[in-house]
Amino acid sequence: MFINKSGLCATTKLLQCRGFGPRMCSVASKFDGPPESAPDLHKEDFYARNDVVQQVQQWVNTSANTDEHEEWVPILYHYEVVRSSAKRARDWGNLVFTDLTTTRFLLVMCFGPPSCACGNPFHDDYDLLIKFHAERFMSLVIYLYHDERKPLWVRATYTTLKTKKIPVEFMSFKDSPVSGTKKSPIFHVTADNFAPSLLDSELEKIDNILAGTKFGTAPPQELRDKVLGNKDVRPKVSMWTQGMEKDLIQCAHCDKLGPQTMQTCSRCKLVRYCDKNCQRAAWPMHKPVCKAATKSSNPAPAKPINLAPAKPTNLAPAKMTASPSAQMSNSAAEYITPSSPGNFGFTTPGEFGAGTTLAELD
Repeated sequence: MFINKSGLCATTKLLQCRGFGPRMCSVASKFDGPPESAPDLHKEDFYARNDVVQQVQQWVNTSANTDEHEEWVPILYHYEVVRSSAKRARDWGNLVFTDLTTTRFLLVMCFGPPSCACGNPFHDDYDLLIKFHAERFMSLVIYLYHDERKPLWVRATYTTLKTKKIPVEFMSFKDSPVSGTKKSPIFHVTADNFAPSLLDSELEKIDNILAGTKFGTAPPQELRDKVLGNKDVRPKVSMWTQGMEKDLIQCAHCDKLGPQTMQTCSRCKLVRYCDKNCQRAAWPMHKPVCKAATKSSNPAPAKPINLAPAKPTNLAPAKMTASPSAQMSNSAAEYITPSSPGNFGFTTPGEFGAGTTLAELD
């Protein structure tokens, strides 16, 4: 099995961790270089994830000097549960760390700005989303690791632009739940308290991957029923969130993402804005484009075409100026006759002499 360090399928990566070991599947090298070395991540996303990876690595280096040395290995930096399962932005997870036994896992979501410069509430319910990802990841590892070394727990938290540090307790190997803070809450999910949240279509895709690996057939039906959930366990928020949209709309002025109801330019219908303030600020740049688009969509009416019959034109017959001997010859030149009005100067070198004119029309 080929290990793709940039792979986005959590199912494949978890199977590779059991087959090759977590260190072989580490994505820490993804953040060794500059942001340009990771073209699949935006610059802001790269720095946010890199900051978390460095914090965890610093904790690992500190614990190396103690008697109880433990290690966390980053195995995913952007993932979906199984290939082609993510339908909305909320379905994508961020960083995943595992211990060397692949029985304990850390999930960290890196959220961006909480609001738009226009004042519209473009923010997500972070607590609800991170708990949703923790439940789904726990359902996945229970389904995959059901034979031996069953998973113990999944611990999850998140960072923002204002709160970039993760609590030290979050990286602890204690099997008991740890307490977080209001700005950095910690969710601790185990096999005893998790909410089954995998869909039937996702389980079918997971079974197809298992069938092509050394792990063989799909897990038993009773385990499938244990992790099978429905859409009712998906996050339900009272306000609009980016994660609920399939096709995000972007403001043409401030570049922020908004809902489908974002206002459209009433003249050209080509761009959308958060509100009138954004539209007013963008008008000097948008004005020539808007007018050109409006003009091209409403062209001037064409002039009427005169369909009156044309007067007949009498064409004078062509005068044959070639010599009589040329007309009696078997040469192909005698069969060449002009098919449209005009002056033609067909010349044929040969027995008639160079430059002999075969036909000329007045």
